[in-house]
Amino acid sequence: MKKQITDVLLASEKRKNVLLLLFDGPQEMETLLEELDTTRTALLPQIKILRENHLISKSDDSYELTTIGGLIVEEMKSFLSTADVFGGNCEYFGTHYIDFIPPSLLQKLSDLEKCKITEMTVEDFYDTDTELFEKALESHEWLEITSALHPSFHNFYVQMTDYVTDVSVIMTQGVYEKAKQENYDDLKELIDLELVSLYMYPENPGFTSFIVAGQSIKFRLLTLKGVYDNKSISFSGPVALEWGKELFEYYKRQSVPIIEL
Repeated sequence: MKKQITDVLLASEKRKNVLLLLFDGPQEMETLLEELDTTRTALLPQIKILRENHLISKSDDSYELTTIGGLIVEEMKSFLSTADVFGGNCEYFGTHYIDFIPPSLLQKLSDLEKCKITEMTVEDFYDTDTELFEKALESHEWLEITSALHPSFHNFYVQMTDYVTDVSVIMTQGVYEKAKQENYDDLKELIDLELVSLYMYPENPGFTSFIVAGQSIKFRLLTLKGVYDNKSISFSGPVALEWGKELFEYYKRQSVPIIEL
C-alpha cells in the first residue's frame, strides 16, 4: 500500500533529512551516507520510498530532487522552520503574546531562524544591555519601542548619543505621560537638544520592549496571561535586522513625533 505523502515527508527522520540534503543540489550516495551517519543497507529502503513517490530521481550513484520534489521540499522547509519557532527551540513565542506583530511580518517570523533566550533577575531589568549597546556602537543605530521606560532614561540616551548617531525611541502614551509628569526637565532636554528622535504610540502594544541594534533584535514580551516573566528572546543576522526595521517602521507610522512638551 502506497504511503500518504505526509508520511513520506515526516514519518521518517532519514527520509526527511535526505530530502533536505538534496534541496541543496544532487548528492552522491556516499555523501548522503556520510552526512546522515548511516549505512547503505539502512538508507536504501528509504531512498526506494522517495523514488516510488516521485520525489527524487537516480542517475548512476547520484540522487536529486524531481521538479515535484523540489516544490514540496521548499514548502516543507518553510513548515519546519515555522514549527521550530512556535513549538521547538523557540517555543517562547508559543507561550507569549505576539498579536502585536502585523500579519505580513508574522508570516516571516520563521525566517529569523536561530534564537537566544535570556532569563534576567528583577534587579537586571533596568540594567544597560551591554551586548546590544556594543552592537549599536558598531552600527551607529538604536531603534527602540518601549512600554517601560528606563528610570535613568535621560542619562542612558545621552550616553548613547555620544557614540550612536541614530537613536529613535517610540514610547507608549502611558510612558510618555509618566515621563512628562515625573521627569519633565529630563524629557524636555532630550526634545530641545534633539538628541533623540522621540515618538509617542497612542495605544498599549501588548509587549514590554523591542530593540534593534546592529544586526540584532531583542524582544521582552508578556506571557499569554499578560505578565512579564523576566525572559527575553533575541535574533541576529541580516534577515533579523531587516525584519526588525520593518516592525519598528510599522509602529513609527502609527506614532506621533514628540517635538515639544
